[in-house]
Amino acid sequence: MKLKHLFILAASAVLSAVAFLACNCDGNSCSDDASAKDAAKVKPLVVYWTWSETHNTKVVAEMLQQKTGADIALIEMVTPYPNDFGSVMQLGQRDLQQPKAPAIKEMNLDLSKYDPIYVGTPIWFSTYAPPVRTFLQSYDFKGKTVALFCTHGQGNPATFKYLADAKAAVPAINFFPEVFAHKGTEAANAGPALDAWIQKVSAK
Repeated sequence: MKLKHLFILAASAVLSAVAFLACNCDGNSCSDDASAKDAAKVKPLVVYWTWSETHNTKVVAEMLQQKTGADIALIEMVTPYPNDFGSVMQLGQRDLQQPKAPAIKEMNLDLSKYDPIYVGTPIWFSTYAPPVRTFLQSYDFKGKTVALFCTHGQGNPATFKYLADAKAAVPAINFFPEVFAHKGTEAANAGPALDAWIQKVSAK
């Protein structure tokens, strides 16, 4: 009986030690577990602005969302641009000449939950549309990778100033060095090229 009693006490001590270690792990292992849990909570985010009847940038943004499992958010202006192409081009060119314009609606995004962050725009005058610049200037992207994508017309993607202008407007942001650019009229066929680009961003 004494032997059985000693065995029970020994087993209880072992179980207590295991429970204690589970609850009181050393700093490094606890930190690693917490980091793993935090990493698991982080997911991609797609943010975009679009204008036009075809909404080509929206097509690519939604495709990107589906391929990455990201959340998605639309940039909306406080005072939207008109539907007339000539007028919107005049206003867009005006806003690009201003350091901070135009105003956009509050998006209430908690960027701590996201990485990477994909930001998309149609190309205007070889660069981003002004509402996208306002978005980039409105949030703290510290510790995040921001990957830019765009749709364009007849221009050569190699001439786009999107990335350079974004860096100049918000130099603190860690921009992925390759912009995904796709012809707007072929947005529905962007899948294969988008897959290759997503893999590059994910491998960074």
